[in-house]
Amino acid sequence: MSGPKVVRITTKQEITATCKGHLSRLDQAIKQWQKSMVKLGETDENYYEAILATRKNFDQMFEEKLFSEIPKQVLVAISNLDDDIAKRRQLKIAAKSQHAIEVKQAKENIKALVNLLNHKQIAISDEFNNELQAAIKGKYQGNINQLLTKAFSLLKPNNTTELSQQQQALLNRMVEDNTTQTFASWLEKQHIELQKDPYIQKIEHYLAELSFEQREIYEVFIERSNAIEQQPVDSRQKLLLDSIVLNLAQAVKEAKERNALQTQLELLIAELNQKTVEPLDFDLNTLDTININQLKELIDSCEQTLAQITEKTVATYRQQAILQGLASLGYEVRHGMDTKWVKDGRLVLRNPSTPGYGIELAGKAEAARMQIRAVKLTGENNQQRDNDIETLWCGDFHKLQQWLAKQGSYLTIEKALPVGAVALKSVTTTENDALEGTTSQTTLTSTKR
Repeated sequence: MSGPKVVRITTKQEITATCKGHLSRLDQAIKQWQKSMVKLGETDENYYEAILATRKNFDQMFEEKLFSEIPKQVLVAISNLDDDIAKRRQLKIAAKSQHAIEVKQAKENIKALVNLLNHKQIAISDEFNNELQAAIKGKYQGNINQLLTKAFSLLKPNNTTELSQQQQALLNRMVEDNTTQTFASWLEKQHIELQKDPYIQKIEHYLAELSFEQREIYEVFIERSNAIEQQPVDSRQKLLLDSIVLNLAQAVKEAKERNALQTQLELLIAELNQKTVEPLDFDLNTLDTININQLKELIDSCEQTLAQITEKTVATYRQQAILQGLASLGYEVRHGMDTKWVKDGRLVLRNPSTPGYGIELAGKAEAARMQIRAVKLTGENNQQRDNDIETLWCGDFHKLQQWLAKQGSYLTIEKALPVGAVALKSVTTTENDALEGTTSQTTLTSTKR
């Protein structure tokens, strides 16, 4: 089929540029993994060595020109890094949340023991009392279990009829058959549940999440949580707990969204920096100071810039490939034709071996698809000659495909009509004159590779 053809062109340059862009994103993802490890306080040299080995393997794939595999596998590698960060973070969050609950339980135990000491009128030093009160307020820097042991050692079984129900339950666990248990035995057997709002698990989980997402906001909520703990266990405290749970949930949601947007932006910037030497018009050091909406606007701006840069460079690659290929076949390709193609969306080329005829390239230069067809540059009607020209163009088209393939580019037919299926298009006199006006310009030479 040698009539009008709709073809798709993919150049080696745009393929390699795509691969380099993906690899730039992977390099940034590796940096993000390293930052996350620092934030989580973890090290994993074996995993890091595996990451570096994977990255080196991509370089080898690039050298071996396995371009079609690189983008797919890079996306998988980035996803694996994201998954690893998420898993490590969740483990850290769970551990930190559990530790916080255990600390709260220890504080409750101290409260119960202090009440028992006061009820028994057991004298304690001011220094020891200050330590106990600091522990209850969550400000004790020492070992809480040592405080519990010391307080426990001061207790002796006695008349407990006046103790509260909670205190009596605690003392029942501490006293068996009118004899005092060892502290270790008591810790092993007792499982005091926090006498707090059932949202306590949520609060500690949210706080742990926030500590790894936005430390400064986490500190604010810690102070607020500690203040609520000092409130009497009543309906007002319940309202305060309800409120902090809602606020924490929203803060965590926003922190996660912000972190995801910043991660996305950093990957975009990495690819942008790889594709252009022009400096970006914003300061990366200010990312932590802008809000979520500003981050979204910045991402949109970067995506548009990246699309524009890609479109421009891809258009240049495709123009050069097609025009150099046609020049190698003897078609008259001159300087300035690439600009005319961009401006008009079409370009007509002549071949001195077939006077009065040429070929037309129709379609935007940056588009992957275009139409290529033989055209006549005169008003004469000679159907047989027209058919012969289309047949000759068929041979040239196959030669063009072969030339491009040698360069690592591809020209594939998506739709084609047979010879003579449609009348050969006649280029207008004005267009023909424009072609004649370029004869004094220097002809482009094909690239030898």
